[in-house]
Amino acid sequence: MITKLVESNHYHIWTDAIHARQLARQTSNKWDRATYVRWTILTSWIVLEMACQDALGDNTISYSFQRNLDRAVNSNNLPALNWGKDIWQQVKKVQELRKDVVHRFASEKDLFPELVTAEETIVIIREAIKAIYLHCGKSVPEWVDDDSDEGWTTGTMRVHATGTSSPYVEKNDAIKVVYVYKDKEYIYDYLSPDTDINQPIDAIFKGIGKPITAVRLYRGNEVLIEYVFERAKIRGA
Repeated sequence: MITKLVESNHYHIWTDAIHARQLARQTSNKWDRATYVRWTILTSWIVLEMACQDALGDNTISYSFQRNLDRAVNSNNLPALNWGKDIWQQVKKVQELRKDVVHRFASEKDLFPELVTAEETIVIIREAIKAIYLHCGKSVPEWVDDDSDEGWTTGTMRVHATGTSSPYVEKNDAIKVVYVYKDKEYIYDYLSPDTDINQPIDAIFKGIGKPITAVRLYRGNEVLIEYVFERAKIRGA
C-alpha cells in the first residue's frame, strides 16, 4: 500500500480500529491501554457489521448479530456459517468481549484488558471480513489488509532513513525517487537512468507505512513525473 487513501466509510472506521490498537501498543499506562483496547474491540466490531451488511446487501445485520447474519446468509441462498469452529467461533469470542464492554458490569480485573486482546481482535475481525466476502463470492476489499498506523505523532520527531544500497546513488543521470511526508521531501531510492517511468507507481514505490501525500521522480533538479494523492482522504497527512 503506497499510502492510506481512505475512500470508503468501511476503511475510515478500520483505520480507527488499527489506530486504537497502535495507541494500546505505545502507552505504558495501564489505564490508557485499557481504554485503547476497549476502543479497538468496539470499533473493529462496527467494521465487521458494516462488512457483513455490504457483502450480503442487507443493512439490518446489526442487532442480534448472529441471528440476523444467519438469516441474511440464508436469504441469499448461501451455505450456513459454522459458528462451532474456525473463524466464526472466534468471532463469537470477540462478540462476548464487546458485550462485556457495552452491556455488562465488568469486574475489576476485566477493566484492564491486556494488549494481546486488541492484537487478537484485529486478527480475528480481519479474517472474518475476508471470510464473509469470500462466502458471498465477492472480492475481498484491499483496505482490510492495512495493518499499519503511526499512533501518537504530535510533538514527536519522526526520523526517516534515506540510505539506499542502489548503485546509482548520486549518479548524474540517475532517476531519484522521493516521497512527501508532512510537506517535506525524503529520498526513497535511486534508479537506473533507463528505468521506465511510465510503469505503475507501485512497481517503483512500495510505500513506507506512513501517510505520504506525493511521490516524485527526478533527474537532477527536473521533475520527470509526480503522483499526488488527495490529502483530505489520507489519514495522518
